[in-house]
Amino acid sequence: MTGRLKRAERLLDFADRSVKSALAAAAAAERTVLAARAECETSERAWESAAQAFGAGVAFAVDLRDQSAHLRSLRVRADASAAKLSAALESERKARAMVIETSRKRRTLELWRDRIVETDQAEQRALERRGSDELAARVVRVRP
Repeated sequence: MTGRLKRAERLLDFADRSVKSALAAAAAAERTVLAARAECETSERAWESAAQAFGAGVAFAVDLRDQSAHLRSLRVRADASAAKLSAALESERKARAMVIETSRKRRTLELWRDRIVETDQAEQRALERRGSDELAARVVRVRP
């Protein structure tokens, strides 16, 4: 194995690790999206149910103020969870793009390694042909 081939194999091992790492990051991002989506749906449902019940059972202005503050806090929580979901989706998109990029780079390294192997084999065949040609030339020169 030539030095170039060893270097290519080493780089290919690093590329394999990069692809595995990118796949793990993509899977983690997908799990984060699922959790954020569930949290977003839960907070939206809580806000909707509180909004539907708004004003029911109000006897004093203080009760209305308290319900309004509660409704506002639920809306803030729902908006925050929606922003969190949006960030998680963006993170997932970037992780998937990284999987594609690392896979593409790995394939490039594979092709490079294959070309090195083909070149080494062609050089070896050329050396063997030269050797057999030289042997044939010596045999022909020795015969009278």
